[in-house]
Amino acid sequence: MKEKLRLEMREKRRALSKDIIQKSSAEICRQLFTLDEVKTAKSVCVFLSAFNEPDTMGIIKQLWQSGKKVSAPVSDTETNTLSLFQIESIEDLHKGAYGIPEPSKSKPVSEEDIDVILVPGLAFDKKGGRMGFGKGYYDRLLAKSRAMRIGLCYDFQLMDSIPTEEHDINMNYIITEKNLQKVINNAV
Repeated sequence: MKEKLRLEMREKRRALSKDIIQKSSAEICRQLFTLDEVKTAKSVCVFLSAFNEPDTMGIIKQLWQSGKKVSAPVSDTETNTLSLFQIESIEDLHKGAYGIPEPSKSKPVSEEDIDVILVPGLAFDKKGGRMGFGKGYYDRLLAKSRAMRIGLCYDFQLMDSIPTEEHDINMNYIITEKNLQKVINNAV
């Protein structure tokens, strides 16, 4: 069931046009900045979009304009872990593990210093559950952080229920181009 859902979500994302991605990403960004938790955050960790995920570059630019410290993850493929590093300009980015953009490793950021983490996923559910690619990178990162967890996805990726495991970390909010959903009574 899980692998079938992962494959289905990958295929649906691959089929998205650049126009749909751009319009949906702009609406996701607009909704994100309505949250008080984002408005008051001093430091935000943002995933760098790949594989037709919602484009986070507009979010990063708006965070910079708001005077917030922005960081992004760097993957360690040997340990399946993420480390966070500050991004101060687009020039800080390069192609990293799995072909995903990553920041330079010049300014490390502690998970404890992050107020909000924006999280990618293949599917989310209305209880805050998240399904990624299956290696647990984000679950390990989220387990070390007390930050507000916000999943960003397209509306077709938000489902009533998805298969989750005991170690999966739930989101506090899930934002799509059509919906900003606060998750009530989610387990950490």
